[in-house]
Amino acid sequence: MMRFFFPTTVKMAMISEFLGQLSLNIGGQDPLFPTVVPAVDFDPDKDAARIETAIKTKGVDEQTIIDVLTKRTYAQRREIAFAYERRAKKDMISALKGALSGSLGTVILGLMKSTAQFDASEIRDSIKGLGTDEETLIEILCSRSNDELVEIKKVYKECKWLSPQRENIIFIVFKKELEKDVAGDTSGNFAKLLLALVQTKRAEPSSITDYEKIDEDARALYDAGIKIKGTDVATWISIMSERSVPHLQKVFQKYKSYSPYDMQESIVKEVKGDLQRSFLVLVQCFENKQLYFAKRLNEAMKSKGAKEKIVTRIIVSRCEVDLKKICSEYKSCFGQSLQQTIMEHTKGDYQKVLLGLCGPEQ
Repeated sequence: MMRFFFPTTVKMAMISEFLGQLSLNIGGQDPLFPTVVPAVDFDPDKDAARIETAIKTKGVDEQTIIDVLTKRTYAQRREIAFAYERRAKKDMISALKGALSGSLGTVILGLMKSTAQFDASEIRDSIKGLGTDEETLIEILCSRSNDELVEIKKVYKECKWLSPQRENIIFIVFKKELEKDVAGDTSGNFAKLLLALVQTKRAEPSSITDYEKIDEDARALYDAGIKIKGTDVATWISIMSERSVPHLQKVFQKYKSYSPYDMQESIVKEVKGDLQRSFLVLVQCFENKQLYFAKRLNEAMKSKGAKEKIVTRIIVSRCEVDLKKICSEYKSCFGQSLQQTIMEHTKGDYQKVLLGLCGPEQ
């Protein structure tokens, strides 16, 4: 029997390619519209050498780091990291962390995580320590597909999180359950909705349109809200966390035949606070997820004191998923490109790295 032996570099390339495929397939049946795609004629050793030289350069050559890492997929960046460690005998992520700071450093270190790892770390950061960043929790948990949430839960459990009180001791680690952390940091119907989403019970899209079920769900949403005094939130949570997205799109259309208000208007009338914000994000993403992200980017960049954290999170987390379509929706909605808005509202290396991830205007 013939046996084939592969050099270590080939094995690493194969592993990285596999990791990249896993990353890119997150999102189930949702089509992908990435701005960051695999570089052709990819040479991880050459890229690793460029990164090493850029880090060693007096004052750090940020432009080269941006040029290389924003034009490589996560799988390719992983391969560059393997090559860097072989040649420099040190970890590339640690080297980048030591060389870069501020907003640029945040973006570059974010790019060294898979999409699921990045989302999991953003969730963890939003709930660790004192207080909870509900805005981040809502954005991620209410906008991710079932398959994305399954992967986030898996990564969240596998990752080793530092104790917030002892971050200087790198070996103090705790494996976490996403459900337990969400339950521990939220309460009431808001917690029930987020936990229902995290439980990933949403049905897969069907090729058969069930008009009877569409009518039944539309009527149930109306009967549980606008029709009665108060709101049967449990019914809303059940329908919005368990039905497929194409089904819900048809339900919301049918809903208007029962209610004088559309679904978003009904949510505003019926519930308040974080629960209202969560339901609104859900419905907006069911109707047009990329338009939701486009509007969120516009609001974040044009608000007083641009909210860099939101801009960074959306662009880093969506660049290998649907950022190209987000750019398209942005231009259709606001009459100018996302790239132009970035140029007007950001500066320096942070602007360069964001533009690198968005790619050229279409």
